[in-house]
Amino acid sequence: MTPQRIGIIFNGATGELAARQHLPALMAMRDEGGLSLADGSRLIPDVVLVGRDPGKLAATAERTGFGRTTTDLNAALASNTETVFFDAAPSGLRVDATLRAIAAGKHVYVEKPVAGSVAEALSLHRAAQEAGVKSGSVQDKLFLPGFAAMLGLRRSGYFGRVLEVRVEMGRWIHDGYRHPGQRPSWNYRKRDGGGLMLDMFPHWRYMIDALAGEISAVSATTRRHIPSRVDETNKPYDVDVEDSVFAQFALAEAA
Repeated sequence: MTPQRIGIIFNGATGELAARQHLPALMAMRDEGGLSLADGSRLIPDVVLVGRDPGKLAATAERTGFGRTTTDLNAALASNTETVFFDAAPSGLRVDATLRAIAAGKHVYVEKPVAGSVAEALSLHRAAQEAGVKSGSVQDKLFLPGFAAMLGLRRSGYFGRVLEVRVEMGRWIHDGYRHPGQRPSWNYRKRDGGGLMLDMFPHWRYMIDALAGEISAVSATTRRHIPSRVDETNKPYDVDVEDSVFAQFALAEAA
């Protein structure tokens, strides 16, 4: 059976998340001859890399083998040969880019958080429904081997009634003064959609919902432990979002 092509507009293609996770997954799918579908056919990803830096785009294209690149998102969205829009750009730009993709008739699949507020997230949902396009967001942790094994036990009833769950997560991100930071500087600027709660709470929400039960209430305290960091151009900048969070969640099932 002849393989089917699926055209994907990959926005934010030069970022860390794209390099570590999403592009390698698409490359593997392509190199294996496509994703096997229920009817026996295979789906081959054909990717347009979109970013703001032509040099970084060229390097990404050479590394991945996805040779089509552009710095013009509007031009990519205007193409009739691409049907899917994927966004891994900075979170603060996501709502606008996704609304433009929906208006262009593209199916959308985006990184988390989908938006910075409930109102914005609902606006995306309504726009996709009205346009008749499919929409979704990344929930990749559900498919990690360890979590998938725990989820199987949960569904089998092994744990019984879950009353409490304790989650501890930590990752030391260098401030850039003595060692380069491992995350982009926009993660620590509010205007760009930065902040630990927006970044990580979407993950905890769907993971706890799946493993323990629906979350009915949240109480959280935030801290900014490192007030200043150094960006990608070696310039210091002030951090205006939290870099630590201490949270308590109430489960509906345990009430």
